[in-house]
Amino acid sequence: MSATELLLIDLSSIAHPIWHVSQSEPDANATSTKVVERVRALAANHPHAAICCDAGRSFRRDLEPTYKANRPASEAPLQHQIDLAREQLAADGFPVWAVKGFEADDLIATATRRALETEDLSVLVVSADKDMLQLVGPRVRVMNARDGQIFDAAAVVVKFGVTPEQMRDYLMLVGDASDNVKGAIKVGPKTAAELLGEYGTLDSAYKHLAQNGSQFKPSIATSLHEFRNRMAQVRILITLRTDVDLPFEELANERVPAEAQSFESFGHEEETSNEEGEAATAPQQASIDAVTGGSAAPRLSHPDAALSVPNGGDSGRHLAVREPDAIIAAPAEWERQLDPRSMREARMLAGDMYQSRMFSAYGTPAGVLSTVMVGRELGLPAMAALRGIHVIEGKHSLSASLMVALVLKSGMAEFFEVVSFSETEATYETKRKGALNAVRLTHTIEMATKAGLVKDKSGWQKNPTDMLCARASARLARMIYPDLLAGLYTPEELTEIRESVAA
Repeated sequence: MSATELLLIDLSSIAHPIWHVSQSEPDANATSTKVVERVRALAANHPHAAICCDAGRSFRRDLEPTYKANRPASEAPLQHQIDLAREQLAADGFPVWAVKGFEADDLIATATRRALETEDLSVLVVSADKDMLQLVGPRVRVMNARDGQIFDAAAVVVKFGVTPEQMRDYLMLVGDASDNVKGAIKVGPKTAAELLGEYGTLDSAYKHLAQNGSQFKPSIATSLHEFRNRMAQVRILITLRTDVDLPFEELANERVPAEAQSFESFGHEEETSNEEGEAATAPQQASIDAVTGGSAAPRLSHPDAALSVPNGGDSGRHLAVREPDAIIAAPAEWERQLDPRSMREARMLAGDMYQSRMFSAYGTPAGVLSTVMVGRELGLPAMAALRGIHVIEGKHSLSASLMVALVLKSGMAEFFEVVSFSETEATYETKRKGALNAVRLTHTIEMATKAGLVKDKSGWQKNPTDMLCARASARLARMIYPDLLAGLYTPEELTEIRESVAA
């Protein structure tokens, strides 16, 4: 493996929040579908990624019966969705790891240790578990699976008041409610951070407590004395294992989905079939030439059409001459000569584009193909479709600029232009050919704020002018040219729709 960043994903951290917001979905398998889409999106720019999963009862539960005892008694439906997601991700070519007796956290910690043994590797962990912050270092970052926040060492200090090296002791003191691990009584996050800031480690704090207990507040001293008997057990529960037996070498392999292989097989089989078909019909073509006096007979337009060829005792014989499986006629423009002209060529293109990793965010070669076909319906060349059409939660979407471009290209509009724009509002106007009047639409920052879109670190806060122009132009394009855009939305709009439904 060359210098690169490995991606390690805690699958349950992705699945749990999706499960809770997908209960009203009509599709019983909506959770697994969304989990797979989320993982594919995360791994789009990481060719070396592994999926880490829990595997039944943890060794921690054997040590402490109350460990995670606060979890629901039965999560069978959720586990079924996770299993479905695991199967699909494995088919996508991801290494999917689960080791009996260990949790995903331990697998991630072990893989991180193995990665750091190689000088040119770094790691990005995706998890919702604070335990993972113990791993943060110069070559290790953690992404919060819930809100996407990236934690390096500085971010850990800002958030928790302790360094990554102190996170284990911090969690021991404050406990971990999600895992039902109780920390020191009456020691909260602020007190824990102050203790570790003063003494460095929990062991050092106890050393100073034994030497001069008067320097501690009486309540803190009492809490530490009470906690000391449980400290060793809690440390085992909180500490991440880094000695799990993992097939770490799988990360070095190129991620090749099983579906990509079937795409390649499809193209190869069809080419072979075409070659055999041409060879088989050569004698028939010679007979046609002999009768017509020409070197080639014209192709018939209907795939089931037949040509009657009088030939002595074999008069009335029917020779079926089939059309190629063309999508469209070969374009005359030189710039479109590389565009696929048959389903076979489209499949081959989709497979090649997916293998290039430039379009792996579409998840599978079939996802790439579906986007090419959507573009075909909109009159877009294949590469333009792949650049301008995005997939959000399984739905195709267009950028606002592409919507406007399609309107102008269609010839349906007399004009489509921006009237004014600023950081507070954007106004667009268009007139459809044959319409009596032009239509003007304005979108304001007040409207976006009322809709709850202007959030910290959002595009609406960073680039309000661009967001307002995109929203105004997209809404106007859909309103006046619904027959052209077929109800398509921009990626930002689809994301906002999804979040509003979840809320």
